[in-house]
Amino acid sequence: MMACRHPRKLARNTFPAADTSKSPVVKTEDSAAIKAMQQFTAEMLKGIQANHINFNTFSGKMKLAFETDKKSHNNLNATFRIKKDSIIWISVSAPIVDEVIRAVITPDSLKMYNRLDKQLYLRRMADAEELLNIPFDFQTLQDMLIGNPVYLTDSVYQVIKTPSIISFSCDHNKFTSLFNVYADDYVLQQSKVIDKDSTAPVRRSCELTYGDYAKVAGRKFPTTRRIYVEEKNVTKVSLDFTRYDFDIPLTFPFSMPSSYKRM
Repeated sequence: MMACRHPRKLARNTFPAADTSKSPVVKTEDSAAIKAMQQFTAEMLKGIQANHINFNTFSGKMKLAFETDKKSHNNLNATFRIKKDSIIWISVSAPIVDEVIRAVITPDSLKMYNRLDKQLYLRRMADAEELLNIPFDFQTLQDMLIGNPVYLTDSVYQVIKTPSIISFSCDHNKFTSLFNVYADDYVLQQSKVIDKDSTAPVRRSCELTYGDYAKVAGRKFPTTRRIYVEEKNVTKVSLDFTRYDFDIPLTFPFSMPSSYKRM
């Protein structure tokens, strides 16, 4: 992809963003307090689920920037099209050279070509993490792009309440997830997914920050995202949506150039 002459360093948001240092984790042996906390947790999860973004199709355009240990690209434009639970279509363009990458992701496969290097990538989705550099399957990637919580379960613990933010953790069979939600409406502010595999030299983690919410046909849609992925390498991604449409007719064009080298 085309390198920019003046790459902009992407700042990492700390997690948690809210100051919860003066709000200790709730620990009690009192049965009434335990029952009250269980009721509060149930109401919180219900509120979070009420904000879940349901859709049939989604189309979004955004300003995209990303940075790794070795390179940085700014001033990119990206278009995402999604048919729920079926297909994610991505096109990335750069100034002057126009489209540089197009990809089609399904629950089973990833197809992507790079126009600049004339390379074609064909992968099973289970083997696609090396290209995407995120520890996500199709469903989780779909939720991340739409703005829904990733790896949220009902096994909630370590609840911390402040007047503005509620922080908590929950368990998944592969990951531990940490969340910040706004106390007034349970909308996502931040989340972090950490690999449970303690034998790995570096435990994978992915931090997601959500902001600038817009009301779209009753949906609360976060129009800005900041993503920080850490494993062997570090990847930072900035997404700023300039357009977003739900439930409109979409096409997902993709052809595999026969002259491109298969990778």
